[in-house]
Amino acid sequence: MGYENVMVYKDGIIGWAKAGNMLASNTRYPEKAVPLVSADELISADPDHFFIVDIRPDDHFARGHIRNSVHIDLETLHEQLERLPAGRDIVLVDHKGKLTLTTGRYLYSQGYSDIYRLDGGFNAWVKYGFPVTVEDQ
Repeated sequence: MGYENVMVYKDGIIGWAKAGNMLASNTRYPEKAVPLVSADELISADPDHFFIVDIRPDDHFARGHIRNSVHIDLETLHEQLERLPAGRDIVLVDHKGKLTLTTGRYLYSQGYSDIYRLDGGFNAWVKYGFPVTVEDQ
């Protein structure tokens, strides 16, 4: 076909997005702010106050996660919305806090209203030395 020096990004489009790189999209989610919750605020809160949803891939969740968090891989979130409680404050957790804004806006578009995101993601949680659970759920 005449192409030279063609390269393939090994992690595909999902890996590109999870790395925090920009994607062109025709999907428009509500331009709504998704408030941040600091790791300090999250660990200090009543354990029943926040419903914590870890959207990282399975292998990352298995290596460590916030105790009592629920794992729903971002790739399958749209198929598992029934697992999210209506009327409860939901905190989204990813690696670094890069994917939770769009994810929160997606959840707003699906009718959820009390969405928050962990400032700095799971990396911030670990950085501050907060406990990590490695058990399977």
